[in-house]
Amino acid sequence: MEDKEQTRLEELLTCPVCHDIFKDPQQLPCGHCMCTGCLRNLRDHSSDAPFRCPDCRADFEQDVLEQKSYALASIAEDFRLNKTRREKEAECVYCDCCQERTTPAVKTCLKCELSLCKEHVKDHLELRAFTGHPLVQPLSDLRERKCPQHEDAVLRYYCSSSRRYICNICALESKQLNVASEASTVLRRQLTEYMDQHFKMLREQITESTNSVNNQHNRQRVTPADFKLNAVTMVLLCLWFIALYYAYNYSVENQTLMEALEKLQNHVPHTEGIVKLDMDSSSRLLSVSADLQTAERVKSPLDYPDSDGRFDEAPQVLSTPCFSSGTHVWEVEAEGCWDIAVSYRSIQRKGGGDGSAFGHNAESWSLTHSGEGRLFAYHNGQNAALPGVLRSGRIAVEVDVEEGSITFSSVDPRRTPLHTFKAELTEPVCLGLGLHHAYPPSRASIVKAS
Repeated sequence: MEDKEQTRLEELLTCPVCHDIFKDPQQLPCGHCMCTGCLRNLRDHSSDAPFRCPDCRADFEQDVLEQKSYALASIAEDFRLNKTRREKEAECVYCDCCQERTTPAVKTCLKCELSLCKEHVKDHLELRAFTGHPLVQPLSDLRERKCPQHEDAVLRYYCSSSRRYICNICALESKQLNVASEASTVLRRQLTEYMDQHFKMLREQITESTNSVNNQHNRQRVTPADFKLNAVTMVLLCLWFIALYYAYNYSVENQTLMEALEKLQNHVPHTEGIVKLDMDSSSRLLSVSADLQTAERVKSPLDYPDSDGRFDEAPQVLSTPCFSSGTHVWEVEAEGCWDIAVSYRSIQRKGGGDGSAFGHNAESWSLTHSGEGRLFAYHNGQNAALPGVLRSGRIAVEVDVEEGSITFSSVDPRRTPLHTFKAELTEPVCLGLGLHHAYPPSRASIVKAS
């Protein structure tokens, strides 16, 4: 029964033109759908006759508007990913310790990074030396669990703040950053309290000395002028020495605390620039993290307040601030089906169709990932398929405003250029993220900005 339902669902999600699962489906006025590429090819090859729907044979004018079906696109992509996952699960994983590699594995050790059969897994289950080695169901490709930042480390922990899996090194760096931040806060508070305390003591000493001088002056009105002058001079000199003493102590203590703070901050990973996601522009279909660095696609719209600058249909978000000069580099960690774009802030935010989608207008330049490794470069509705398959989840975006160049590169670990746009940038530009699949959720994080 389940196989029949899967077959029926696949039939419903099949394009009538290319007979493949829908890719970026467009809906015609008659209600039927087809892939964007198929629709454009049909229009291009029927320029001398009315455009005809391949399902119901209804005729339309050549300038029929394209209207993307976001719901159908999400369902089709989820089905494609689930189908791929089922096919991978159906593949047999063999034991890495058997010489002929024909014995099926029953477990995969994440620490040893080996798949083991019933015989070879006994050591992990019985020997004390393998205590703490996590055993999971056989994995066909351990490379999928490799950390993109630390190539030799395996993803083990789920980070709730960035909403992604991280390795041991990432977890240690995050812990060190938190400890250093807390220590920095404590040192700053201690320095402020020290300054307040000693300035208060100095004010009290000045007040006491002033009162003492006044009292001495009142008691000895009848003394000669030379004696009054000498007494006042001595008191003022004492007061001056007291002030110098406390100022010197404050200077030494302040220098010690500042050196300790600087030494501690040198061990904290340095984050260049402050670029964050603009909540006022975020679509209600995107969940933005508390630190405004990560966005994730969700199924149901979130309860964001109304905003004139919010994307109302396209699942997109812009960054802040925008830049009108200089060279700027952003590194983004992304997964799933996504758009990473450079955009003017004046991009359209409201209305249907593709007018507000990154790369489908003159205000944005986009690198699009299909979710299966294929890449496309989009600008002003024109797209170009890029060769090869994306093997890294980290993308670098470099914008030179004066030169008018926008370069997208893969960070693996060196930067490998993927595509360069040449454009006359007449408005301030910012980073844009578009996330299209809710299951499994597409997500993207700004990990570096300079």
